Amino acid sequence: MIRSFKIAPLDRTGKLISNPLILMLAICSIGLTWLIPFLFSPRGYLISPEGIIVHLRTYKKVISRTQIKSIEIVEYSQPGVGLTWHAGLFGYAGLFALKDGSTAKVYATRWDCMIRVNTINGDPYLLSPEEPESFLEAAKKILEGDI
Repeated sequence: MIRSFKIAPLDRTGKLISNPLILMLAICSIGLTWLIPFLFSPRGYLISPEGIIVHLRTYKKVISRTQIKSIEIVEYSQPGVGLTWHAGLFGYAGLFALKDGSTAKVYATRWDCMIRVNTINGDPYLLSPEEPESFLEAAKKILEGDI
């Protein structure tokens, strides 16, 4: 004859150690997975006499007018891997290796119809404004000193 027996419930020490600890680890893991990309996600762009300002949730990144060599619309950039920061959940932010072998500083929400800001020193920036043509027109004015 075969009999099945249930396992005894955790004693007081087991319940005290395991349940809150597992709950805290799960909350922290899920929270960090969502919170970190959210905090560093791009929120908008501002064109000013200072240059192009990229607004992130936690701070702003300034692309100085004096460092901008040229600005152009890029129909599609083939992403490679994110080398720093994050990709995908709330947008793309940080240094990315592209499929063509180059790298770029990306502050965007999509990979098609982007603005490429070539700088005098360092990697170019890839941005994704909602109206790229209007952005390009306004950004070119800062290079000419019209703002």
